[in-house]
Parts: sequence; structure tokens; C-alpha cells
Amino acid sequence: MIKIKNAIVSLYNKEGLTKLVKFFESFKINVFATGGTYEKLRDYKNRINLVNIANYTSFPEIMDGRVKTLHPSIFGGILARKNNKKHTKELKKYNFQFFDLVVVNLYPFEDSIKKKGLNEPIEKIDIGGPSMIRAAAKNFENVIVLSNPEQYDYFIENGLNNNNTYDLEYSRTLAACAFQLISHYDCIIADWMGRGSKLDSLSTIPLKKITNLKYGENPHQKSSLYSSGKNPFVKLSGKELSYNNILDLDVAGNLVSEFKESSCAIVKHGNPCGVASRKSQITAFEQALSSDKISAFGGIIAFNRKLEETTAKILSRFFIEAIVAPEYDVKALNFLKKTKKNLIIVRYKSKKPSLNFSIRSTRNFFLVQDFDLVNTKKQKTKCVSEKKPSKKNLEDLQFAFTIAKYVNSNAIVIAKNSVTIGIGIGETSRIESAKQAINKITNPFKNSVLASDGFFPFPDIISLCKRNNIVSIIQPGGSINDQEVISHANKAGISMLFTKFRHFKH
Repeated sequence: MIKIKNAIVSLYNKEGLTKLVKFFESFKINVFATGGTYEKLRDYKNRINLVNIANYTSFPEIMDGRVKTLHPSIFGGILARKNNKKHTKELKKYNFQFFDLVVVNLYPFEDSIKKKGLNEPIEKIDIGGPSMIRAAAKNFENVIVLSNPEQYDYFIENGLNNNNTYDLEYSRTLAACAFQLISHYDCIIADWMGRGSKLDSLSTIPLKKITNLKYGENPHQKSSLYSSGKNPFVKLSGKELSYNNILDLDVAGNLVSEFKESSCAIVKHGNPCGVASRKSQITAFEQALSSDKISAFGGIIAFNRKLEETTAKILSRFFIEAIVAPEYDVKALNFLKKTKKNLIIVRYKSKKPSLNFSIRSTRNFFLVQDFDLVNTKKQKTKCVSEKKPSKKNLEDLQFAFTIAKYVNSNAIVIAKNSVTIGIGIGETSRIESAKQAINKITNPFKNSVLASDGFFPFPDIISLCKRNNIVSIIQPGGSINDQEVISHANKAGISMLFTKFRHFKH
């Protein structure tokens, strides 16, 4: 058991300090405080035994406060083991105190990096604070460490109910929290310091838990939501967000942000089932929906423009799980909140993502890679066929290939006039994925185009395209059978572009 007699208090965030004062007073605890904290506690000097740490160490704060607690009398008192006779003798020899409680929180480095310049972030890299927290956590069998004001209430209640004594299990829990805090703090600093570093040098990923989720992909799986920066999702209304909702919202939000014209994407189970770009938002929605009405049932709908009231009223006629948009017209938002109380309404701004790399895990490994941020319109493509695509065909090819980036491999996207008319998803055979996409076409347009996320290993898809009014194809190229595929395209009178890059998504 740990009984508290001497405490070190050094706080940047002084929230809840008055609560601790009452506790210190109740058990006549000696309080050793650093500069700013000492000044804050001076008002209570007649109630508690308050000691300025500079007086205790007989050494003043120097270098603008950069050095104030880094002293043997501080760390000796925190790290000493009370049941170790050698430690006890050494403390007595140097007239050092045992410390039983360390109450420390850190400079807000995370806030400082939002500002321009180096000086403020550098000065907000805390040295003494993490060192004291770490020392106390290491010696949890002898020292209680409070590293977050949210811990104060339970600590005080525990102490009042148990005559100022604490068991080791509680102390160990606080120590674990302390190490997590320091680890996260150091990760943020390392991430800031190492901006622009290569993936192979990554060793720290600062993650902060946002919330527990209802469950994972299935009800028997637990799940939580973490972020390494500002959460881009702001839920404005509706039921609780689920694990699957987050995945779909991310795909939908990022997909529509690829397009400059007013666009709508409908996503279900991590895959787009309808995408359209139009001058009118409501038309974009109606065209995206017409691509695959059956799959759209219960899906997530994303827009890249402020949601308009007219669109909201049309949307309300359908069963959808969630809506995501960068902004909402006030009337549109109020209407949906009133008429669709369970509908998840999310504001999503993806202009400044907090991660520039992707992380996935297996049972044994973490996989880290760059995000697939290739912009199809900005890449040079090569026409390899005798026939050249028309200007309109070229726009549709770029549109379809962009969408293929968000479709699970093998991905086939068929489009016409910046609207998807058939999407083939996740087949292990590319020809089967093409058949799936063609089978979903309800309105057989002339002069439609096809995009494939990977190259054609065989020319069999060319014949399918010829029979189904598909006049142009975009694919990465790179197969050993490229010449045979090109030859078949020429015979069929189909134009073909090679991108020389692919969009596999697993």
C-alpha cells in the first residue's frame, strides 16, 4: 500500500487544482511546487504546507524555465524504493525527501505546431515533465502518478475512503496511463520533427482515441475509432456511427472530392455503386442512383458541394444509411433532422488529412504504404490503338478510371457522360468482373467507355465491349499479351489508352 506524505505538483493545465488543495489539507501533505504552480498555490499557503521546489533544491529555475526540476533531489526522491535500505541511507545522506505523489501534466506541444515558425513548438517540447512522469510510473510500487486532471476525482475519492492509502493495482493502472501519455506525446514530436521522411524510417504513429464504436464489422467484434489529428468527421445528427459507417464514409468523401464539378457518390460495403458529375446537384444524385438502385438501398451518399434543400427533400424519399457533405444548407439540415431522425448526417472536410500514409494490419504485421493519390487527369496516357478516343470519350475514360481507384480489385467501371452505368467489383477473374459490370447496365448507351484497374492478360474483354456498345477502354497496360490485346481492339474498332499505372485496391 502507498500512503502519501510528500507530493510534487508541476502543472501547465491547472484545472482541478483546488480539488487537490482540499485533499492535501485533509491529510496534511507536504506540497512541493514549481514556479507557476507554486504561485497559483500561494493563495492556499495558510491551509497547506507549501514548498517552492527552487528552495528545496537550493537551485533556481534557469534558461527561461528550461531547467527547473532536473535535479538529483527531485529524481532521487521519486525513484527511491522505500524498502531498499541503501536508497533510504542515500536519501538521508543528502537530506532528500521521499516523494509519494507526482502530479504533472505537459506543455501543449500539439497545439503549438498549428502555428507558423519553429520557436514556439521547440519551446513547448517538455523535458522535465515527461521525465518526472516517467520516473514516477517506473516506481509505481512506491509512487502515485497523476498525469491528467480527469484522474483527480477518483484519486481523491479513493484517498478519502481509504485514509490516504492506495493499492498497487491502482498505482500500476495510473502508471500505464502515464506511459501511454508520454508515448503519445513523443510520437507527436517525432512526427512533427520528421515531416518529409520516407516510409522506411517511420517508427512512431501518434494516435488518439476518439470514441468506442458500437461494434466492429460484426456484433461479436469490439472496435474503437482513433485519429492522429483533427477528426475530419463531424456528426450533425442521427444514430451512432459504426465501424462500417466510418469505412464507407471515408471512401465516399474521398471519392467525390476527386471531382471539380458538382458530384454525387453512393457507396455500399466499401465500394461505389453509383457516381455522377453534373452542373446540378439534384441531377448528379438522380444519375448516380440510376446506376444501380438495388445496391444503393441502405447505402451512404456523398456530395462535394453544400447539400441543398431541394436535394435533401428528394433524398428523404429513399432509405439511406448516411449522408456526407462538406457543408449543409440550414433549411436542408433542419428538414432532414426533423423527417429522418435516424439518418446519419456527417460533415466531412478532407482538405488537410492528418495522415499521409496508409496502415493496415494482419494477425502478425502492420503494412504501411503511401496513399494512392495519383490524379488521372494530370497523368500522361498513351493511345495504343489505331482509333483515337473523342474528346468526350477521353473525359469519360478519365472519370471512370478515377472511380476505379475506389473499387475493390478486380475493378471494372463502365461510364457515359460522367455517369457510371455499370461497376464490376472484387471478382478474382477480370472477365467475370467485366461481365458483372455489363450485366448491371439498365440503359445500354451507345459510345460508353470502360476502365480497368489492372491490365488485360487476355483479349477476351474486347469481344464483350464490342457486343455492348463500349467504344473506348482505359487500362494500365504491361501484360505480356499487350500486343494481342491491342490487335483485337484495332479489329473491333475500339480505342484504347494505357495509363502505365494501376489502381489495385484490396
